[in-house]
Amino acid sequence: MRWNLLAPGPSATQELADWLLGRAPAGVVCNAYELAPWADFLASSDSAWWRNYPDAVNFAGRKYTMHIGVPGVARVQLPTVNSGVLALVLARRSGATEIHLHGFDFGLGHFFGDYKTHKKNIKTGLKNTTADKRQTHQTQFRQWAHKYPNVRVVNCTPGSLLKGFEYGSDENIFRAQGFAERTGVERIHSATARAECATVS
Repeated sequence: MRWNLLAPGPSATQELADWLLGRAPAGVVCNAYELAPWADFLASSDSAWWRNYPDAVNFAGRKYTMHIGVPGVARVQLPTVNSGVLALVLARRSGATEIHLHGFDFGLGHFFGDYKTHKKNIKTGLKNTTADKRQTHQTQFRQWAHKYPNVRVVNCTPGSLLKGFEYGSDENIFRAQGFAERTGVERIHSATARAECATVS
């Protein structure tokens, strides 16, 4: 069973979210819920994120964190992991045997810019991820992949810096081209990519 996961990297767009709608069960990571409010679940491991985005509690699908004391949000007891890994955990627990990653640019910001510019009067305690923290997150993704080798994970994010998963070519090449036009950065998947991402099952 395939699942799609949408994270809030700069390649995540409303167009992408709309295109994913109905193609497979889907989970969203943190602010990606704003693009895909129809998703099956929302994962954010950071309690500070939930404090800064109280409207996320109104998300219609299932909501998960790793911390106690977030009203209306289910707690998942895990060793400390980032929100992307939490989403992988949840997709697998929901029956996923193949997971396609979208918006997992990893280290290139968010589709909305920095947290401090996204909302007025944003509360303290929510920080943009540092380069050192990204390395910790890379390790957490690798550990998850090592633990669950039978779950195929295909990174469909053009030019993603997330390591440890196979890259897939995407039949909607306009998404990568659109990113290049907006940013001036050319982002091309490995020529050895085997998977076709986001195709209808």
